[in-house]
Amino acid sequence: MEERACLSCHSIDGRAGTGPTWKGLAGSTVELADGRTVVADWDYLRRSILDPDADVVVGFPSGLMASVIRPGTLDEAEAEAIVRYLEELR
Repeated sequence: MEERACLSCHSIDGRAGTGPTWKGLAGSTVELADGRTVVADWDYLRRSILDPDADVVVGFPSGLMASVIRPGTLDEAEAEAIVRYLEELR
């Protein structure tokens, strides 16, 4: 998967986009559409990449990421590489 596929929806500088910004995401508190609040730790980020509709961030439509990056498209190693990148953006 090419980097630009992710960055077509997610920014790395805090700008608004189709998806949540990645700037400062890792380790932050995230409000979900179902009213829960979670910490964007390793497990949350990995799950959000592999199963985008598991925990939808408030203000973003359910099904949007899954329509572009279908569950199963990325493997575990790719998801972990993205999470490591997100941690670097912290």
